[in-house]
Amino acid sequence: MIVEDLMKKPIAIEKDVMLVDAAKLMTKHKINSLIFLVNDKIAGIITHEDLVAHFGEQKKVSEIMTRQVLMVKKNDKIQKAMDLIREKNISIVPVVDNKGDLVGVVHAKDILNQACASDDFLMD
Repeated sequence: MIVEDLMKKPIAIEKDVMLVDAAKLMTKHKINSLIFLVNDKIAGIITHEDLVAHFGEQKKVSEIMTRQVLMVKKNDKIQKAMDLIREKNISIVPVVDNKGDLVGVVHAKDILNQACASDDFLMD
């Protein structure tokens, strides 16, 4: 199985917004992270953990986002995404195409759900 088989549509922002606005957007879409794009390329990621750590602060996303974003390619094996999630203790990984453009996200919970549903899905 490859990453593209499990990835979901990403929610991204291209405008630097205040943390409260990022929180509202995440709540509206029922997601736990936002990807920040600059010129259509991934510049950073912000998670609900980041928002909790900076609760009440009047800051913009760009001030607290993680800039060294770990990614996988859509044609990578799902095992590569799972290894990255486990080794770096993260729950979501952006997915890019061969040009480096954002095409999706893969969540740890979706990989685990698929693993529970299929005995051999990581063997592909």
